[in-house]
Amino acid sequence: MTDTTRADQSLRRVIGPAALAASIVNIVVGGSIFVLPAVLTRELSTAAPAAYLSGALVMGLVTLAFAEAGRRTVVSGGPYAYVAGAFGRYPGFLAGLLTWLAVVFACAAVAAALVDSLGGVLPWLPGPVARGGAILLLFALLTLVNLRGARAGTRLASATAVAKSAGLLLFVVLAARFVSGDNLVVSWPDDTAGLGRATVLVMFALAGMEVPLCAGGEIRDPGRTVPRALAGAIGFVVVLYVMVHVIAQGVLGPDLAGSRAPLADALAKGGGGRELLLAIGAVSMFGYLAGDMLGASRILFAFGRDALLPRPLASVHPVTGAPHVAVVIHAVAAAGLAMTGSFAVLAPIASVAIIVVYLGCCAAAWVLARRGGEPATAPRLGAAAPLLAIAGLLWVLSHSTRTEFVAVGAVLLAGSALYGLSRRRGAGRGAGA
Repeated sequence: MTDTTRADQSLRRVIGPAALAASIVNIVVGGSIFVLPAVLTRELSTAAPAAYLSGALVMGLVTLAFAEAGRRTVVSGGPYAYVAGAFGRYPGFLAGLLTWLAVVFACAAVAAALVDSLGGVLPWLPGPVARGGAILLLFALLTLVNLRGARAGTRLASATAVAKSAGLLLFVVLAARFVSGDNLVVSWPDDTAGLGRATVLVMFALAGMEVPLCAGGEIRDPGRTVPRALAGAIGFVVVLYVMVHVIAQGVLGPDLAGSRAPLADALAKGGGGRELLLAIGAVSMFGYLAGDMLGASRILFAFGRDALLPRPLASVHPVTGAPHVAVVIHAVAAAGLAMTGSFAVLAPIASVAIIVVYLGCCAAAWVLARRGGEPATAPRLGAAAPLLAIAGLLWVLSHSTRTEFVAVGAVLLAGSALYGLSRRRGAGRGAGA
């Protein structure tokens, strides 16, 4: 534990409540909102907004649990640090591995989608050489920014969070003129089981708060910063998503379920706006990548710090204070996946992987609260939130498919083997686990 503390003390605590909240908004509001209204409508018809409410309820409880764990954990690693602090390094490693794999695959997917979307207006871009070069250039830019330290990374994340939020709010204002009240009449489908599957999709769309929290060693006063940032960010995102969906449904009506680009189609129905939505989508996806680079690289840093992966991953640049090796490795992995396209196999299991991570973090929050005693300043719901969140997550998880469970299980088995190898290597050097 001494090595952990020493490594994190070399980081700079420069992330305050506003910057952390902006980073959370930036990473959560990725590209999913640009297609989510159509997908949810296919599950629940005009009752689709109910899925946002059920997802927000579960995610709200998860947020409270994360706040409980986050304010008791002052080192980097996010879910890895929370679970390791409560249950030990092996469960913590598996939680961190699931988090990093899900995020790096999602990062690769978003990068590929960003370049491919720009190919719609740049005819020369879809070629394999040009596409690969664009992906490399994109990650090189993001790497350079993050190598300057957490302050530079959070500034970029904050700027793109403001830009994408403003763009979506602009969509609401522009498209609201074309809303038809008849399209907003709610009718539940005969089979209400679709609510569970739709909630799985909403959970995926709301996931991401765990990524900025991975920079726990660079958060100023975590006990106050983490709860405030989480509450403000998740509340804002839920309201924004509901507004966007209601407007899209009000404009497109029955056509929403069959739309491949619902927001662009909603504006186009009023006479134009596809180019505007393309630009907003590009900013949103770029912002996601910026936030991902900042937070997810800290998982690798934590693994190196605790000797679960090679020690150089825990290296901190003496000038900028950034974990530069971890940043570069994360960028290389994501860029490689984006160029090969093999990342697509993770898409169906990403949501289940994150839900499993959330379950571990909620259990860790409950254990840490009982172990350390409930602070007098903690809200009454704080102690019960982890247990309520676990119940909600299990309900959501029950609507996942067998294939998704098998895929997550394979990742856990591979992670267990990797952990065993790290233990042997550590034992050979006389290091304890």
